[in-house]
Amino acid sequence: MRRTAPISRRTFVQAMPAAAALAPAILASGKSLPSNRVRIGLIGCGGRGRELLNVFRQFPDVDVPVISDVFEPRMEQAAKILAEGDRPQKPDLVVEHERILDRRDVDAVLIATTQHWHGIPFIQAAQAGKHIYVEKPFSHTVVEGRAMVEAARRSGVIALMGVQQRGYPHYLQASEILRSDRLGKIALVECWNYEKLGRRVGKSPDADPPAGLHWDRWLGPAPLVPFNPARLNNSWWFDYGGGMLTNWAIHHIDVILWAMQVANPTAVSCSGGKFVVDDLADTPDTIEASWEFPGFVMQYCYRGFNNFRTIQNRPYNHGICFHGDRATMVLDRSGYEIWEDRDPAKSVEREDNPRHWGDGKPGNEVDGPWQRLFVDLIKDGKRPPVDLEQSHRATVCCHLANIAYRTGHKIRWDGEREKIVGDEEASQLVQRPRRRGYELPRG
Repeated sequence: MRRTAPISRRTFVQAMPAAAALAPAILASGKSLPSNRVRIGLIGCGGRGRELLNVFRQFPDVDVPVISDVFEPRMEQAAKILAEGDRPQKPDLVVEHERILDRRDVDAVLIATTQHWHGIPFIQAAQAGKHIYVEKPFSHTVVEGRAMVEAARRSGVIALMGVQQRGYPHYLQASEILRSDRLGKIALVECWNYEKLGRRVGKSPDADPPAGLHWDRWLGPAPLVPFNPARLNNSWWFDYGGGMLTNWAIHHIDVILWAMQVANPTAVSCSGGKFVVDDLADTPDTIEASWEFPGFVMQYCYRGFNNFRTIQNRPYNHGICFHGDRATMVLDRSGYEIWEDRDPAKSVEREDNPRHWGDGKPGNEVDGPWQRLFVDLIKDGKRPPVDLEQSHRATVCCHLANIAYRTGHKIRWDGEREKIVGDEEASQLVQRPRRRGYELPRG
């Protein structure tokens, strides 16, 4: 495995404008790749990054010539994944992701970093003319998300957020039903996640960073703090993620906005707290969030300390419930069911996801088609079926609920201007202070 020496951010940023100037003219034409292969650089080799790497490496027309992570042991774990199978690969290993972006043997990047590190490599990749697959949530703040959307638009690159549920037939079928008059007027949409996590991140003391961890760069734009192993479980900290709203609710909300054909809520409220789970993280273990849209209300419930299921015949502790005045649909990764209002004791229609039910055990049944779609879009030079604007607005819903929770205020939202109305304290949280040297790229 080959490692290259790190470069400074200043040197890389100074070299970017010339490459960025060429990208729009080349990529906006929509032409397919001159090669029949797609070469992907992986940025972020944590748990989700390695899961995605396992998916992409199985495509015979995909190569992974380089991978990057600020924790070197994770890079080595990812390299072992690529070394396995019928088509072993030996990628270069680089700490600084910028080294991926100026390589001619990279067509696209897969961004699976911590959530607070999505924005910088996304914008830099767009400027470098690299296509982008970015894990959910799209961004870490409202302002960052808007900058990412605009960067992709200027460059013309193909960019797709990892909302893999969109790639499965039963979600497509459900969305068609929901857009018809089958359920009647839908006035309430509920979604939820229930699980028993225990400590989540634990209560370990501060310590020295382990060998191979570049701690300052791991923190990136976040505040400088001593290393603590609990922080590596990053999504449960507001400095690095957004708790369960950006971990899981983003999947539900993306589907709801898509099915209901709406973009922006008018008001958002969120209550809850850290009532049971005893650990160092600062995100809540209990959430009740509500978004008001013209004509209906969307609600999200999360409890992280109890597994009781409200709908007992569904195999997962997650789901979406669309309540119409004629019928109700329950939708999750195992399929969907419809109950008519006149006979709520028995469902009248059911569609199962065969990859979920095939062996009788829940599994990671949603990965595969969505990632294959990304590769095919690049090869064919076609635009994604999900515009980044949709991914941004679904993520914004999560950010707004977290802002409402942190301030204790009901938020009035002007979606067209992306402004919180009449609340200076809440308005401050649509962006975050960034450490010097980790500002969002301009241009």
